[in-house]
Amino acid sequence: MKTILFVNSSGARYFRRDQGVWQLIEKPDIRDRLWVIANLPEETLETFALPLLFGRDRSHFLERHLATAFPHSEYRAAPVLSGRRLKSGTAALSGLTTAEAVTRELAKLNMPIAGVWGISMLLTLMARRLSITNVVLVIPSVHFLRILVLKDGIPVITRCIHRYSEDNDSDANEILRTRQHLENKHIFEYSSIPPVLYLGESESVGAHLSRAGIALLPLPDALAPRGDAAYLHPLFELVVSSPRGQLAPLQLRARHLAQSLRQAAYAGIACSLLAAMLFGQADLRELITLHGRAQTLEADLLQATGERERLAARISATGTDPALVRQATKFAALELEAATTTDTLLQLTADTIADLPQVRIKNLTFRFPKHGESYCQGHTVIELPLINRKIDLPLNSGSTPADSGDTPQRFTELQFSILLTDELAPAAQIEIKKHISTVLKAKDGVQLMQDPAAFSLINTLKGGFGMDTTQTDNLWCMSIPWKSGAAKEKS
Repeated sequence: MKTILFVNSSGARYFRRDQGVWQLIEKPDIRDRLWVIANLPEETLETFALPLLFGRDRSHFLERHLATAFPHSEYRAAPVLSGRRLKSGTAALSGLTTAEAVTRELAKLNMPIAGVWGISMLLTLMARRLSITNVVLVIPSVHFLRILVLKDGIPVITRCIHRYSEDNDSDANEILRTRQHLENKHIFEYSSIPPVLYLGESESVGAHLSRAGIALLPLPDALAPRGDAAYLHPLFELVVSSPRGQLAPLQLRARHLAQSLRQAAYAGIACSLLAAMLFGQADLRELITLHGRAQTLEADLLQATGERERLAARISATGTDPALVRQATKFAALELEAATTTDTLLQLTADTIADLPQVRIKNLTFRFPKHGESYCQGHTVIELPLINRKIDLPLNSGSTPADSGDTPQRFTELQFSILLTDELAPAAQIEIKKHISTVLKAKDGVQLMQDPAAFSLINTLKGGFGMDTTQTDNLWCMSIPWKSGAAKEKS
């Protein structure tokens, strides 16, 4: 089921679509998918000219603008509002300067999140879809009034004003203040002030605006209130189509994206089965051939079983129990499976600097210390609880080796240093180090033993406490636990 989480200054409310109408519910079901709309004072929306760039140059250009506009928030996006492939256009910097109100609500849930949208971007897209280009969009809530001004379909200002009362006098006054700002900034001249589209009960506010010389647009049928969502209904219908301007980071939406890919795969399988039933009669001979191959493989399996028995007899002739040899082989396989792979280490390092376009990896090394050896120039790993591993092997000789034992956790030592591609102020470098350390500490089981972020404040003081900054600056060293699932596997 599709569910909407609407977060504003009054709190959070959940809506679910029932027979085409959005109805208020107490809480969502864990099997639902969640679309989130934020109507908060923290939302900002600013447009800028997008030059004619392509591919990676374009994405890096947008990312630099986003990092400058929202240095402390991951909830940000830069959707393109106008322009074509061979023509420059306009993009919007949209995001939440602080997202605590949203993250606090999402932390309570365990369900797929489709994304997070700001209400200003949704109102912009809705107006463009209805071919409304020059307008002052106003949508009231219990405690706040949202005002969005569009010029030629491009947002020029968005405001979220506290409502000290729910009467329309205060709403009309804020609309008049917005008009005065537009005139002062020469965004619109007095004679060309756009009309107001009020998404609420507009009888009283229309009279105030009429006396002030501002026209009030009639409410289009597409924006008519329906169900418990009332005037939010068209916004809810728009957001479940997952339009542009999604703000949430990728890791928050991974579960939703995985389920969408799974559904697409199921649809492809169904189509393949249908095609096989319609056009697969000619493949009957291929099926017969596969059946013959299965019989051949069964014969090979019997031959391999006989060779295994002969090999066990030869091992027994040397005085060694074949069960012990099989057990040693099993332990070796388990260790290889549990060890951290190279691609896992590279992926972890890449994820660490994924959000930092000005950072490159300078050096990266890793090793697999034996049990009892020190890590990262003398540090000791905090041992996790022992893993009980039991391997039961079929024995033909009647002897039984030790079937269980306590095996201490193994760790991989990883260290890397970074290189900054841009000249950054010391404070910005400290923030980058803190970000990298925070991402690493969030990884399950990772223990940081050399952390430049812990010494950033000291290293900015010349002289310090006698520390060798060349050894600690921009170098992280850590231990990564091996996978425990393979170690617990039983034969």
